Amino acid sequence: MTQIPRLLTEPDLAAMRKRMVIWVAVLVILMSSLLVEWYMERDVITGNQGPFPAALGTEAPAAPAQVSRQSYRPEALVHGLSIVPTDSGVRALNLRTGKEYWRYERRDEGADMPSVEVSAGTVVAWFDDGKLVGIDLRTGNVRWRTEFSRGGFQDIHMGAGQVVAQTPGGVAAFSKRSGKKLWTLRLPRSCKYPWGVHDLPDHLTAVDLGCESSDGQNDVVIGVDNRTGAELWKRTVRQELYKTDNHTLVAVSPNTTSERRERARVQVLDVDRKGAKLRAEFSSDSWAPDDAGDGIIISGANPESPESARASVLTGYDTQVGKRAWERQAPAGNSFGFAKCADGRVYVVQNSLFFEGGESRVLHADLLVLDAHSGDLLHRLRLPDMTVPRDFFLTDLTVREAGNGVIRVGWPEALHDELFVT
Repeated sequence: MTQIPRLLTEPDLAAMRKRMVIWVAVLVILMSSLLVEWYMERDVITGNQGPFPAALGTEAPAAPAQVSRQSYRPEALVHGLSIVPTDSGVRALNLRTGKEYWRYERRDEGADMPSVEVSAGTVVAWFDDGKLVGIDLRTGNVRWRTEFSRGGFQDIHMGAGQVVAQTPGGVAAFSKRSGKKLWTLRLPRSCKYPWGVHDLPDHLTAVDLGCESSDGQNDVVIGVDNRTGAELWKRTVRQELYKTDNHTLVAVSPNTTSERRERARVQVLDVDRKGAKLRAEFSSDSWAPDDAGDGIIISGANPESPESARASVLTGYDTQVGKRAWERQAPAGNSFGFAKCADGRVYVVQNSLFFEGGESRVLHADLLVLDAHSGDLLHRLRLPDMTVPRDFFLTDLTVREAGNGVIRVGWPEALHDELFVT
């Protein structure tokens, strides 16, 4: 076919179209960059202020001696930092100086105080409007952002390199490094929310779900392959599940009823990718687990008054053999707060009782360090006297966290005012 020659004064339409495409592409890139910059400028990202602070210790202190009173309540202590949610974000404080190390806050409409979870290198903040933000612990810089529809239960878990959260579509897992969604587990129709998530060897994650049943409230535990989200097995239990080591979960048998004086039948389960099989079973008159670890589960309860919020007896159960290992009775006029297990030890506050209607609400308390396997007293520290606020229902000081060289002590209902014990 003969090509018609183009006159010198005639415009080159093909070249014009090519140039137009290039200009449009450049304009799109510029607009995208401006949009990203605008989005980034909506958030306050200070970055790290100074060198990364070293941890106060590698484990919980065996013989704590120093007490400092803090005006704030952190979400977690990690390395040498205290991680504290704010009204619209999260900040990290230097544990030694109390100074701000970094801060991240949202400025856009819809920002509120997030749920916060922390691992060795990442802080994740989940906001009520569905935005999930991953922050580098050392630098305070945002690694990733993701979002989904509003409606998830604001509780998150970090482990096995993943962030696990409830979304409107079920339980979803995201990469801790990139925020990419890895898998989703659809909830059974009768299950409304997850109680807990436990990471186990061989790419196994146990998701503990609160579900309704014909005889009241039951839990359903689902074993999930945490690479694909595939369901491996399912088991019904009565109450929230506890992990005592990498192959052991503890829960109350689902065959019990909710009658007040019934003895709880506690099941010790061997767990792997094939299922959760019964290893041992024991009974307890007042089963109220506080914490678990190192093959021991701790229950603090009041056998004389099971409905009481105060614990007068602390019991340690050996989950290797499924038997009670030890029991500790609070002295007359005293009660135990919630206990924590760490590094083969149990940390618990022994609180003095006071007359609720009296004028004085001064609390005298001792921090006890017990051997987790024998219950023997290893160390005792008198805490500063503290006045219990009048609007608190739970008046016993409790151990919130033990690790990284620090023990956190405070009231269950307090949003501020804690003791750091080192």
